[in-house]
Amino acid sequence: MLRVLSLENLTVTRKLGLGFGLLLALAVLLAGTGLKGLRNDEQSFERISRLGALFDETVYAREANFQYALSADKAHLGSHAEHQLTLKQALAQLLEDVQGNQWPVDDLPTVQQLNADLDRYNQAHQAAQAALPADAKAIVQANERLSALQDNINVLYKKEEERAATSVGTVVSILLGVTAVALVLGVLIAWLIGRQIVRPLRQTLDAAERIAQGDLTVQLDSHRNDELGQLLRAIGHMSQRLRDVITQIGHGSSQLAVSASQLATITTQTQAGTDSQKTDTDRVATAMNEMTSMVQAVARNSEDAATAARLADQEASGASGISRNAIVQIEALAGEVGVSADSMNRLHKEIDRIASVLGVIKAVAGQTNLLALNAAIEAARAGEAGRGFAVVADEVRSLAQRTQQSSEEIEQLIGELQRIANESTQIMQSSVEQTQSTVTGVRNTGDALAVITRQVSEIQQMSLRIASAAEEQTGVVEEITRSVLHVRETADQSALASSEIATSSVELARLGNDLQSLVVHFRT
Repeated sequence: MLRVLSLENLTVTRKLGLGFGLLLALAVLLAGTGLKGLRNDEQSFERISRLGALFDETVYAREANFQYALSADKAHLGSHAEHQLTLKQALAQLLEDVQGNQWPVDDLPTVQQLNADLDRYNQAHQAAQAALPADAKAIVQANERLSALQDNINVLYKKEEERAATSVGTVVSILLGVTAVALVLGVLIAWLIGRQIVRPLRQTLDAAERIAQGDLTVQLDSHRNDELGQLLRAIGHMSQRLRDVITQIGHGSSQLAVSASQLATITTQTQAGTDSQKTDTDRVATAMNEMTSMVQAVARNSEDAATAARLADQEASGASGISRNAIVQIEALAGEVGVSADSMNRLHKEIDRIASVLGVIKAVAGQTNLLALNAAIEAARAGEAGRGFAVVADEVRSLAQRTQQSSEEIEQLIGELQRIANESTQIMQSSVEQTQSTVTGVRNTGDALAVITRQVSEIQQMSLRIASAAEEQTGVVEEITRSVLHVRETADQSALASSEIATSSVELARLGNDLQSLVVHFRT
């Protein structure tokens, strides 16, 4: 209940309004008291004026009596009658005012006595007027009645003066009392309002100064319901929020510095990996260029093999014609056998050349397969950026395997061809020694030449296919080379980005340390 009535529950406006309202009420009371005193003084002055006028009328009447007694002039008697009438009317009005509470009631007996004195004076004056002019002393005696009337008027006059003095004293006392109360109350109100306002303001200023100096441990709580209490609670809440924010900033800056350091380390490692990737990519590009040269050489050798096979086919066709004519030209068989032996020797040499070319093709295909496998491994290391390169490397490896398989098949055919050529040579030699069996040998030779013709045709077709595959492989290798160059450009861009990230990470770590140094100034 006391807290409800406490000034702390009132707003500053209401506190000031209450204080100034009390002072204003005292001022109004002071003004009212002064006005009432002035009103009383005005009424007293009016009553004193009326009593003075009444006393003057008695003096005028008395003087008129003396003048009439001395001169017996009727004019003085008329003047006396006017003053007597005025005096009677004034006393009648005075009695009416007293009875109507417009005059102090305690004056009623005196006013009634005045009216009685006036009646006795009138009676005495009428008697004295009848005795004139024989007895002028009667007028003087009648005037003595006016003296009693004047004495009672003086009594009322003194009482009115006493009342006026009492009223003035009362008003002065009230004014002094109210002034003293107003002064005391003003000082008390000023002290209370100052205590209610200055103390919380000083607390607020102290808290604000501590917060400004970085001390966020300030805790303010107030049960006041006025604006100052709200200000104290707001400062307390602000300090709490600042403390929470600074704490979070401190934690965040620490994590930021650690993360920036880790990022710088990771970026350095990434940059080193990117540089290594650039080196490996350069090596792959060089290997692909060498592979392109080798594949082109394979294509040229395959074309040479096809030409040789075509020549062999032509020679085999000629030998077949000779064998067909050998039956009717047995006589020339011996000479022609020598020629055939030479042809077979040349064929044997060409077959050896084809075998040598096939060895080169096999070696190139094996090396291509190995390079494609290495390229696939490097593409797998490159991750997402090397996926397309891995697909191309797998395709190259597949073509190399197919080339190797074709070379093995050609090698088998050439082996068979060598075996047949050896047999043909033996047959030709045997034909020289056994001319009698020439027809049979020639026929066998014709059959063998037919087989050779077919096999040479197959060799020619295989050589053409090898050349075509080599050309395709050349295109694939060139595509792989372009992909490797693209990967290298990407690696260069990644290296540049890693360098920029490393620089930014160092700057970020520095900013985190600066932020931590700023947060240290705050006490939380």
